[in-house]
Amino acid sequence: MVRWLKLPVKPIGFDWHSWIGVYLGLMLFSICWSGAFASLSSEIDWLLFSGARTNVHENPFDFSAAFEVVVNSYPDAKIELAEAPADRVSAARFTVKMPDVGRRFVYVDQTTLKITGSQSIFTVQRFFREYHEAFFGLYGIGKFLVCLFAIPLFLSMLSAFYFFKRWWQRFFDLRLGKTTISFWSGLHKLAGLWSLWFVVVMTTTGAWYLFEETRYKLGDEKFALVDAYPLAVRQLRDVTELGQERLTVSDLIDIAQSQRPDLRISTIQPDRRGYFYVIGQSDDVLVRDRANKLFLNPFTGVVTFNQHADDLNAYWRWSETADILHFGTFAGLVSKIVWFVFGVLLAGLSLSGAWLYVQKQSKRKQSRWPKADLAACVALLVPISALPIVWIYLHRVGGKIDGQYHMAELPDGVAVFIIGWVFVTLIIKLLWVIGIFSLQRKAVGQTCEA
Repeated sequence: MVRWLKLPVKPIGFDWHSWIGVYLGLMLFSICWSGAFASLSSEIDWLLFSGARTNVHENPFDFSAAFEVVVNSYPDAKIELAEAPADRVSAARFTVKMPDVGRRFVYVDQTTLKITGSQSIFTVQRFFREYHEAFFGLYGIGKFLVCLFAIPLFLSMLSAFYFFKRWWQRFFDLRLGKTTISFWSGLHKLAGLWSLWFVVVMTTTGAWYLFEETRYKLGDEKFALVDAYPLAVRQLRDVTELGQERLTVSDLIDIAQSQRPDLRISTIQPDRRGYFYVIGQSDDVLVRDRANKLFLNPFTGVVTFNQHADDLNAYWRWSETADILHFGTFAGLVSKIVWFVFGVLLAGLSLSGAWLYVQKQSKRKQSRWPKADLAACVALLVPISALPIVWIYLHRVGGKIDGQYHMAELPDGVAVFIIGWVFVTLIIKLLWVIGIFSLQRKAVGQTCEA
């Protein structure tokens, strides 16, 4: 009697796995594929723009001296952000707003203290961050849409456990078989096994982003625990001048460093709603820079707020950790390369799983999954529909000149790389859509012959 009540676990698990691959696989490919490049996007910019590169340097970065260089070189510009070199072969980067050309990145060699170049703030890193995170907003629903796909990604992993027997014993078991389908099927299973840990990280952080976005849009609309802006749980009071002159950048940095000798300053925002804002890394593990931050009154030098990562509760501590895990930035270039490889691997799993489905279904007289071609078209068109928004985005990030938005420059190297990436991505997707339609026609033809 018990035997008759046993659930058909394998067919159910395989059906769910197949359903996700057929209907949602191409969208998962878009997200994983763009995410892989997002993890290395800063390094791609480093390769594309010579001004971002320097000779190897060992000495600590002197923010004060670099500020002076930029101010002297661009006396009419407003320094909005100053970032220390990301590594020993990178220049420091300043975001400046110029009255005649809008916002630009200005690079400073920390050894020679000379300007190495400037470029538009629209970079490869910015493109992939906005595309991967939210399809450039996609008319207000982009981030929700991207984050929602953490659910099918998790279900795809979970469903595989139900039909892949003794999977924990097969990490070194590559069964290639004698046919093309069996070869790719064996690779698909092995790659899926080795990607399990990565899927767990991506689905966990993706689900967190979904919760954060839902809480932000439909709940309290708070993005930080403490900040100078209204969208914080605790908003700092406005800075009052009282007729005083601002302290020099050098003095403010010295005050910040004396208050936090443990802090390795990575970024300075001279005017964050009136405050002199400093963030960086201390001895904490797996937190982004803003987990450690100071707000200074630029007129008195008083530290209005000093946040240590260790002071954060579990909720806000995790919010400062999620990005580090999602993009693999915690160990520099090494971890980023690992994240890139497994991101491409996940994208490949979406494609190989779909290809296996197409091949197996082509031998049936009737497709098992109706409207699969429609799902493929939707998955193709949704990311494409985000591309026109790039035009609007270029104007928004360029800033205003004389009250009018100014389109940010699109550097040649950045344009070539992005266009090339988009072209390759579209070719991959079109091949899949063509395969789906071919399958549909073949199934219809076999049905008519029968």
